[in-house]
Amino acid sequence: MIADSCFIIDLIRKSQSALKKLDGLKETRQLQYITSPTVMELAVGVALAALPINEQKRVDEILSGFQIIPLDTTSAWRAGIEIGRLRKKGKIVDPIDGQIAGIALQHDETIVTRNARYFQHFKNLKIELY
Repeated sequence: MIADSCFIIDLIRKSQSALKKLDGLKETRQLQYITSPTVMELAVGVALAALPINEQKRVDEILSGFQIIPLDTTSAWRAGIEIGRLRKKGKIVDPIDGQIAGIALQHDETIVTRNARYFQHFKNLKIELY
């Protein structure tokens, strides 16, 4: 299971649906991952926060329960191929979402998100909503 940035943000905000989903994942002993592009997205949020030190502590606390999967060459290649395929069809995809999808595809993992529309066009990508 790969956590999308919205899932991490919702955990930080103590969203009941996100907390319930996390509890369910822990019960099934599913490994919990986050991608390096998601870490970058969270860092942007920290930099923009009114109280960045407090926000950094909250992010670090949540991230301590996740393993980070980096964007390696193979995952980047898969992301690029998929983004190109979608652009040919007239669908514009955020490159960060493409990178997250490429990592998930390469590692045969499911993305947990509340924003399925960002990932729904990626071929063979598994998405789970919360």
